[in-house]
Amino acid sequence: MSEMLPPDPARLRVILAHLDKQMADHETVGTYLRLQRDAVQAAIAEAETRRKPHAAQPPQQGPRRMKLRLGTYMLEPKIRPDHPRPAYVHIGGCTAVERPASECTLRQAELALSQQAVGAQACPACRPDMALGIDIA
Repeated sequence: MSEMLPPDPARLRVILAHLDKQMADHETVGTYLRLQRDAVQAAIAEAETRRKPHAAQPPQQGPRRMKLRLGTYMLEPKIRPDHPRPAYVHIGGCTAVERPASECTLRQAELALSQQAVGAQACPACRPDMALGIDIA
């Protein structure tokens, strides 16, 4: 591989910057896809639970709410890729979550809000963008 690289440091730095940017972009998409996958797995588990109703448990009413401690973040994914409602980032414990959400790290929440490739928006109720100090203008 090094035989194909240019010999001068200036071009090598440009190549390195490009590779770093590609890795960062793919990290964001990979994080988003992992969170989407987690939401789908949770929906599958919920659907299978509904298929086999337990006599002792009454059926759940309304959307499943994820209870997280404050200071954590969660991503509420889109319903489907072409759905007009965006994915939302919430602060843990937010009551505005309407779909199964996945817990995410502070860094993942920052990336989801700041990267256009993900397209996530800050929840208007809990405003994680303010907590993270991100200006989403």
